[in-house]
Amino acid sequence: MGTNMLRNLFCAAMLFHTGAVAAGSDIWASLFSETLQQARNGDSEAQYNVGAMYQNGRGVAANRNKAIEWYTRAADQGNSKAMSRLELMEANRSSFNSEMQHAENGNAESQYNIGNMFTKGNGTGIDLKQAVSWYEKAASQGHIKAAYKLGLAHYEGAGVRKSGKQALKWFSIAADDGYAPAHYYLGKLHAEGNGVRRNYGTALEWFTRAVDGGFDQARGEMIDVTERIQMQAAGSKPAKPRAKKIAKAKPKPAAAVASKQPAPAVAKPEPAVAVASTEPTSAVPRPKLAAAITSKKTTAAATSEADVTADTGDASGISIMENLMLGNWSRNEQPVAWLPSSVTNCRTEQNRIICFSDDQLRESGNKTVKFKTKAIISHFSAAGTFTVTYRNLVISAVSKQPVSTGDVAAFDEVQEEKGYAIRTGWGKEHTLECLMSDSHAVNCTKNKVQALALVNKQQVAGSR
Repeated sequence: MGTNMLRNLFCAAMLFHTGAVAAGSDIWASLFSETLQQARNGDSEAQYNVGAMYQNGRGVAANRNKAIEWYTRAADQGNSKAMSRLELMEANRSSFNSEMQHAENGNAESQYNIGNMFTKGNGTGIDLKQAVSWYEKAASQGHIKAAYKLGLAHYEGAGVRKSGKQALKWFSIAADDGYAPAHYYLGKLHAEGNGVRRNYGTALEWFTRAVDGGFDQARGEMIDVTERIQMQAAGSKPAKPRAKKIAKAKPKPAAAVASKQPAPAVAKPEPAVAVASTEPTSAVPRPKLAAAITSKKTTAAATSEADVTADTGDASGISIMENLMLGNWSRNEQPVAWLPSSVTNCRTEQNRIICFSDDQLRESGNKTVKFKTKAIISHFSAAGTFTVTYRNLVISAVSKQPVSTGDVAAFDEVQEEKGYAIRTGWGKEHTLECLMSDSHAVNCTKNKVQALALVNKQQVAGSR
């Protein structure tokens, strides 16, 4: 089987994925052009694929009549898939005509169904503006799912201009009737500050209601917002790269280290710190960052070395903890999600650093997974060692399982209303034992097996 045919088969497998977004219109356009050429040369499988592309608007504008034309060419050559598709399209066309009669007579459920049919090109051509029009007719009669679909249309800009305010309006109507998916999207609007002032507390309330209503996908968002609230309460800021080389940093006045209490008059100069402490400074001034970030339970008694940040031995006297916090750590030219970097928000808490990453995406089997990483960095020693424990928080896992039989729009409806059982929440914990060899290099061993080498991109840039 040639490379081109493999690519066509891949294209066909992707045509009916649910929840998946094309990697780029240029890729689909290229695949369409290549497949069309093979179809014109008489390849029945390519003819079927071209029909599917026209039906779903992949790489070319959706055109139901063109889809039927190419399906017919393939069916005339005995292609069984094309025959089945033509039968299904004819059955859907009959259903569309029947529903349209009821919709035009004012039946709200039929008006909603017609909206779905225009959205999916089920029994008719895809027409998102028409879909919105019919959803509006149904929603005006109190159809809750139609109100929800209008919220989605305005949220995504499908058939109408994007509008957070309009999305908020329609989602609120559906939410008032207890529709869990609407609760979920109200949570997203408040978390994003889309159409309403950002409020993580209100977002958490809506996500919680969505989970209580059976929309399990909201569980990951709920945990995410909880972490954001904690980071916000701690006054954390993203670890941002600095132009200066940290190894040459000169001591700054103690006032540069944020604290809830003023520094004692006899305090020694300390390096500037980018992240404010969440605890008051100790009554006895110390020259290290860790000393300024003390536990509420700190006493005059000696503290275990494993619980205190110690000097790395750098000429500057900067602590491991501070070097980590002021760094922009990466591996293989990519920022890491479990140390301070351009993709994490980190805060100091007693003698630990806690980091929470931005959204990350990963392909896993037939799913696209959106997740975040929470890391706790602790157990600093004078030898330059420290420990990182991290867990991934799965926020959503979108299935890309292709539809093999039945009505595409009906399948999507089932997924939307009953397919909430997505495994979200915290994954298993991983441990890394790390050693900071100098202020711009860290070596770690993950789960006692995998060796990882990390570089402080800020330090490297500053030393050039």
